[in-house]
Amino acid sequence: MAAEDSGNAADQRSKRRRQRLTRLLAIAVILAVFGFIFPSIASYSAAWNDVSAMTAAWILALIGVTVLNLFTGWWFITTCLPGLSLPRAAAMNLSSTAVANTVPGGGAIALGVSYSMTSAWGFSTEEFTLYTLVSGLWSQFAKFGTPAVALLALSAVGRPSSQLVLATILGTGVFLAALGAVIWALHSENFMAVLGRFAQRAATKVMGWFHRSGPKDLEEAFLEFKHLAAKLIKTRGWLMSVSTLTSDLTGWFVQLACLRSVGVTAGEVSWEKSFAGYALIRLLTTIPVTPGGLGITEVGLTAYLAAGLGTGATDRIAAAILLSRALTFVVPIPIGAVNFAAWRWLRSKDGAASPGDAETERLMQAGVEGDPPKE
Repeated sequence: MAAEDSGNAADQRSKRRRQRLTRLLAIAVILAVFGFIFPSIASYSAAWNDVSAMTAAWILALIGVTVLNLFTGWWFITTCLPGLSLPRAAAMNLSSTAVANTVPGGGAIALGVSYSMTSAWGFSTEEFTLYTLVSGLWSQFAKFGTPAVALLALSAVGRPSSQLVLATILGTGVFLAALGAVIWALHSENFMAVLGRFAQRAATKVMGWFHRSGPKDLEEAFLEFKHLAAKLIKTRGWLMSVSTLTSDLTGWFVQLACLRSVGVTAGEVSWEKSFAGYALIRLLTTIPVTPGGLGITEVGLTAYLAAGLGTGATDRIAAAILLSRALTFVVPIPIGAVNFAAWRWLRSKDGAASPGDAETERLMQAGVEGDPPKE
């Protein structure tokens, strides 16, 4: 038993080291990008001059398209979690986004924040789990499928780049494979039963390490989950698909509006090339090197869109990309932080508590201390 406990402690130390190395790598990438790589492509001061020269009309237009982008994201959430209102979807999305973009181990903690809020609103663990799985799948499907749409757009007006063709082939392959796996899993009772039995054995073994009994009847739970997922996709699959596509398009609208607002003409960057760059970078950032692709997105988009153009156009493109990232990545952070702080304060004032509150507190503590969340 002592040897087993020692092995578990060694595993935990190894996980902590890997997590710290991952964080250090992300910080190093961000510092290298914004401190060295990006300045070698464009001038920060020139980019700022382009942004500060925007007209009032363009500023209002950017505010409008940013709000639209947020709204469509909230709408997508409501399609994946039936019964959730749009205001609550906005509160949950802004709060989890603020945490994910700023707190160490943000992805897991953001999930805890969302769970805490939905459980307080009366949603069950099963409903939240289903929402998390389905919304995650649909978001990934969109990322892998978007390059194909961009390829069609570019093919209609000109010759697409070899990078886009390669990305389309890879993305479409992954998309079709994942879609096929999901369809098969939702139609196969045997597969879900086997998966449930495997999860039962794994959970029992892991909980045994901590001298606790594992969950019971996971096979039945997996089969029930399959039926719930199939029902949700059958009744709302088309709506989830439309809302996902709309959310993706409005994210690109922000980028295109930023390009035009700082003076980047259609002759320098067409809407087709802008969309292709948007699709390529979304596919690239499916590998989570930094939070939200911070640094990688800015350099990748600027380099792709400015290829073959002069210094002045490159500086304007850099200004547009930095501005669009500020509107989509930075703006939700302070709003979400205030929203989440107010929500927690009201919860503590009312003396109410939900199962998710303890989980969120544990995840936040783990993130601050540098410990990985315990499974």
